[in-house]
Amino acid sequence: MKIEKIGMRTIKTAFAVSFTIFISNILNLKSPFFAGIAAIIAMQTSVSESLSRGKDRMYGTVFGAVIAMLFSYLAPENVISTGIGILIIIYICNILGLKKSIQLSTMVFLSIILNHDEGSRLNYALYRTMDTLVGLIIGTAINYFIVPPNMEARIEEMIDKTYFEIKGMIEGIIYQGEKPSLEDFKKYLIDMEENYTILKKDSRLSLGKPHDTSNYDWIFTAFSNIYSNLKIILSIEKSPIINERNRRALEEIFDKEITSSDEDSLDELDLVYNYHLNELLNGLNHIDECLSRIKEQN
Repeated sequence: MKIEKIGMRTIKTAFAVSFTIFISNILNLKSPFFAGIAAIIAMQTSVSESLSRGKDRMYGTVFGAVIAMLFSYLAPENVISTGIGILIIIYICNILGLKKSIQLSTMVFLSIILNHDEGSRLNYALYRTMDTLVGLIIGTAINYFIVPPNMEARIEEMIDKTYFEIKGMIEGIIYQGEKPSLEDFKKYLIDMEENYTILKKDSRLSLGKPHDTSNYDWIFTAFSNIYSNLKIILSIEKSPIINERNRRALEEIFDKEITSSDEDSLDELDLVYNYHLNELLNGLNHIDECLSRIKEQN
């Protein structure tokens, strides 16, 4: 059985929960359980994600508690008023763009309305909010100050992997006549762009050195163009004749010879094929240049 390496996020999560419970006991918080859960939620793959998830949880807790308290004083406790309270929470959260807070907000509302007597609801709402806030602050602080996640290294790794996968795909198309699926390539692009969005959010928080994002912008544009050109190339059914310019470029990239052909016999489909192949190869070269610049900057 292969023993998996324990990741830094796992270690930090365990430490955050233990430290949160320790602080909760010192502060004599009523429910370290909720503080520990908040600390776990705050330990995301990036600091900006920690803040985003923490904000959603805090909004959910506070909003659910406020609506529960209003209903405690303004409406009789029964199944109808409870249903109306849930409806109001969902409706207002949708209007305010707090869709990620809906689930927690409704759960807090129900826990206050159904599990506590009217006289103890205010205290429970305040305690629950305080417990959640403490957990979120500790979890986010630990994620920020103790080996903060390196999103730039993750993106570079994803770019490298995608770059070499594309090269392998092109080599298979040209030299083996393969017709690969582009679904995985599309997923890689989506994942990279999502992580790049997180990197830009982290940069705005002044985490680490400032990031020059221009190279990444060029790389993602090149990947997108490669995807489009690959789709067209794979849609051409006939075996194409590769012109001299593309033949030399392919031989330089893959260090494999391609039998030269008479360019006078190229038909319209061959011209279309060679145009998009040229665009594709230019994109590869551009990505290679951008990667070199990124590594020089590091």
